[in-house]
Amino acid sequence: MARLMIDLALDDTEDLAITGGDFALTESTARHQEQLILNNKGDFKQNPSIGVGATTFIDDENTIELLRALSIEFIKDGMEVVSVRLERGVVYTDAFYR
Repeated sequence: MARLMIDLALDDTEDLAITGGDFALTESTARHQEQLILNNKGDFKQNPSIGVGATTFIDDENTIELLRALSIEFIKDGMEVVSVRLERGVVYTDAFYR
């Protein structure tokens, strides 16, 4: 069963969102997936072993390696992965926190 991942909300510039003078909270599964997909290993000082860096796969003919890397990172982050696919350069995920 999927559970909500409540975390601090970020705005479009990746800064903390503030509402009414306080930090805003939001369901953040999609944001976590986006950050894991786009960031390279070493981008997060507190946990340098996370991230896929999907842009490094741009010219790669073997998309299976990208999809495998995404699935592994989602699982390491505590998600159950139903599917991860790439269609016309867009990553579609069906993964949720357990």
